[in-house]
Amino acid sequence: MSDAYCPGCGKPLPPGAAYCVHCGRSFRDQAADDRDATGGIIPYKNSSALIAYYCGVFAVIPCFPIGLAGLVLGIKGLRHAKEHPASKGQVHSWIGIVVGGLFGLVWLVVTGMMAFAMLSS
Repeated sequence: MSDAYCPGCGKPLPPGAAYCVHCGRSFRDQAADDRDATGGIIPYKNSSALIAYYCGVFAVIPCFPIGLAGLVLGIKGLRHAKEHPASKGQVHSWIGIVVGGLFGLVWLVVTGMMAFAMLSS
């Protein structure tokens, strides 16, 4: 006797059944549900990594002060990817950390120099 029952009709299922012989309901492998429909290109399960990426990219624009947010969110995204490997997003996180951190620091220094120049004149 099988311990598994069809969630559709409630009748017992034979071991390893791919579909219910009574109602025809199909059962997918659990691993198929964990697959990424985008092929892993967009880490939609790791929002911190995705936002860090966009913060890093937009930090290239002068005086657009979101580079440091990309740095912080990139670190958070790496932690999330380490805890949940299926969520992906390591590359997006690193882009947010490196590019966002670099340009965030550059624009912070430029803004500081401009403020110093204005105050000293």
